[in-house]
Amino acid sequence: MLNQFPLAISLVLAGASIGYVTLFSFVLSPVAFQNMDGGRAERLVKHVIKSGHGLLAVIALLAAAAALFSGAIAGAIVAAIAAVFAVMCQWALAPRDDKPIEGHRKVKTARIVASGLTLAIGLILCGAVVLTMLHV
Repeated sequence: MLNQFPLAISLVLAGASIGYVTLFSFVLSPVAFQNMDGGRAERLVKHVIKSGHGLLAVIALLAAAAALFSGAIAGAIVAAIAAVFAVMCQWALAPRDDKPIEGHRKVKTARIVASGLTLAIGLILCGAVVLTMLHV
């Protein structure tokens, strides 16, 4: 009975994280690139990733801690991995100091990498929810 409260908190926090990932991956990013020019959409998505994924990492870590308190160790580990992925998304968009190679075209792949990682975060959090519900 005592570990039901942390279990519920973990599921709510993981669900909120999955909701953020779903909103970003399937609504915000596609709508931005359909309705704005490329430069503005790129800046909007980059700004959302830099400002929102830190909070996503904190929420995923709180979900991991609550899962750990409920006794779901594997669920806590998987949720913590999702938090690391959120930090990796921010790191992928961090300002770079290296110069482009002379004669090569500069390709903006950071947004693609960060969006792919964001989608992976959602899948990982779904696994964390299942493991937490099974008390694994």
